[in-house]
Amino acid sequence: MAVAVSNVSIKAQSLSLVVKVPFAFQAGDKTLPAGTYTVKRQGEAVRIRDASGHDASVISNAVPNRAKGVANELTFNHYGNTYFLSEVCWSDYSSARGVQKSPTEEKLAKTAKPESVKLPGTPGDDSTPTK
Repeated sequence: MAVAVSNVSIKAQSLSLVVKVPFAFQAGDKTLPAGTYTVKRQGEAVRIRDASGHDASVISNAVPNRAKGVANELTFNHYGNTYFLSEVCWSDYSSARGVQKSPTEEKLAKTAKPESVKLPGTPGDDSTPTK
């Protein structure tokens, strides 16, 4: 009897990202303060929370991952003094998650073009957010 043995390296894929956000921002209908957040995909939603209990879940849809193989990152749309969570990219996945625009962002987008702000994320431990 022959037994095939393969030495295959498997890269662990974290389902959460930890991101330090240096500004207050909107995620859906909630405004969250600057801080360190854990971001996770939960079904068709993205959940973002910090260790102080600030928390939001937003509806998202699959979008092409322009950061595939390059970076874990969050993208924000910036209008004047207001930031909106726009996209979450995990470098190991072919799809990113695009966040649906809130009514407030839809209104701003009619009169101004947003600046795109990208922040790097690091793989989380898929449990509690870091302080």
